[in-house]
Amino acid sequence: MQTGKLLPLILASVMCAAGSPAWAELDSAGTTAASTGSLQEVWNKKMEETPQPGKEMELSEPDITEEETEKLYNTTPQLSEWDILRMNNGDADFLYSDEGYLTFLRGKFYEDKVTDPEEGITALFGIAKLLGLSKGAEFFGVFAEQNRFGYTYITYKQRYGDLTLENAVLKLVIDPEGYTAGLVCSFTPNVGMAGPEESSVTSREAEQIVLDYYPQYQMTVYPDHTRQTSVTVNDVAYHAWAVFTDYPAEASPPEGRGYLEHLVAYDGSYLMYMAVSSPEELVLGDNAQTELALAWFEGMEADTWTGTVTLHDGTKKNITVPVVCDPKTGTYYLADLQRHILLADYYEYSFEKKYVPWSSQDNTGWPQHYLLTYETYIKVYDFFAEYGLVSVDGFGMPILILTDYCDRAHTPENNACYMGMMNGWAVFAASEVNDYGECIDVAAHEFTHGITVYTIGGDLYENESGAVNEGLSDVLGNLCEMLMGETTDTEWLMAENCGYPIRKMSYPWDYYQPVTVGGRYYQEPTDTPLWENDFGGVHTNNSLIGHIAWRLCAEGMTLEDAFCLWKEAINLLTPLSGYREIHRALVFAAKIRQMEEKWVKKIDLICEQAGY
Repeated sequence: MQTGKLLPLILASVMCAAGSPAWAELDSAGTTAASTGSLQEVWNKKMEETPQPGKEMELSEPDITEEETEKLYNTTPQLSEWDILRMNNGDADFLYSDEGYLTFLRGKFYEDKVTDPEEGITALFGIAKLLGLSKGAEFFGVFAEQNRFGYTYITYKQRYGDLTLENAVLKLVIDPEGYTAGLVCSFTPNVGMAGPEESSVTSREAEQIVLDYYPQYQMTVYPDHTRQTSVTVNDVAYHAWAVFTDYPAEASPPEGRGYLEHLVAYDGSYLMYMAVSSPEELVLGDNAQTELALAWFEGMEADTWTGTVTLHDGTKKNITVPVVCDPKTGTYYLADLQRHILLADYYEYSFEKKYVPWSSQDNTGWPQHYLLTYETYIKVYDFFAEYGLVSVDGFGMPILILTDYCDRAHTPENNACYMGMMNGWAVFAASEVNDYGECIDVAAHEFTHGITVYTIGGDLYENESGAVNEGLSDVLGNLCEMLMGETTDTEWLMAENCGYPIRKMSYPWDYYQPVTVGGRYYQEPTDTPLWENDFGGVHTNNSLIGHIAWRLCAEGMTLEDAFCLWKEAINLLTPLSGYREIHRALVFAAKIRQMEEKWVKKIDLICEQAGY
């Protein structure tokens, strides 16, 4: 997500020389401190014993033997959590995975300045053991951006052999002076270097394996998108074929995810499937396909349409929307030459691979239902652009709105969704059987899906990470609508402007959603995320995010500050981020944005009360 200045992209890769798992440090009392809390308590105790407040403390190293040191460290000097706490005078925050590896760090961990992604890799060497980077681990810098506060985010992705691991992302945070300020990480620990590996099955055989695995369902395979990939399943890295299908007729696709990605190992065994927004591989910073999509607008001339449309309640509304005209044919299209937005038919695009845009020979006869949808997306586009986000990627990716959202049998889908980045477009779908096109919060919700997926560099749509993704869209969608003055709602409803609200962030219980982890209506995570269980309750537990946002504003945070806080927090997440990571990301974002300390305390308190 581009929030300010684009930095030069310098590809840099490394095969890490570190090679042991994370370990338990020994504090000065000789007791094991395996978690952040115990070390922080030791630090706090020492600070309480200091007679001069603010004086920098000289702390001794934890009492470990030379033999233990030799065992825990390799040739690259490694920092422990204790070292990092001392480097930051105690003001550092750590979060670990269930396996004991670092997934979040707020604090400096490298003495020199980081001037480019290569230097960033050098900085990461010093905490390789905390991250679980084993000997031969390989990762590379792909993207760098800078926010208006001068903080730089450098994004790295992890390789397994010659393939990039899906959803394996590390984001290094650099402060305005050029020093490390923290990181977030979803790298797979202890992967090592993969040797050459040939698949025992072809792409066509992998597609047939998928169809044979589900003989009870009829699914359409998209062979043009079948590709080789790497993926981690139950902490084991595999080379695999990614095979993409639509949803079977028995399963209506969840909001924002129109495809299934099936993973077939090189030995021919079926591994799993995941819900994804797009069958195309996400390549950060790659605009080659975008340039091709933009070519559709070349030679077109800008014009407008003005007229009256009827809302769902019978109210009349006058609107003006952009159209374009092809001077060669005199044909008008429902499209925006400035923002690069185009409306086309869903069925033809999704099932026939054709662009069939809405057209007219005299700039009349446009469908009122979709004129409203079109106007709404234009408003959302402009709103985010005012905050430095030009389209979902921050760089002006063209928008394709597919109308008459339906299944293969032409049965309308009662939904609205973000379908992913395909053929250079950010693709959205709108239906004829609902009035979501009148709702700024719904359009902004879908728009935020695109921002989130691009910014975090992945798309793991299940359990906590899926609920976080949905919750972020609810939050920014509602804040966008309120900041634009497009609602009188005070209860943070979703889709209230079409007469059929579907969620309430102020009181989620009204819609059978939880406000605390493990509390009333909470859906427990599942080891088998399927469409039957909403991939682990992503549309149930998303209230755990939305309710936090409502509470912060109920405590006095302005809508403007809230929007900027949550937008910044997305920069501090990875595809695996869950509730604990959101808590830390909000605190980190508040500090980056130089918010008053009272808000850091309120964020801590409210997140803790929610159970994370």
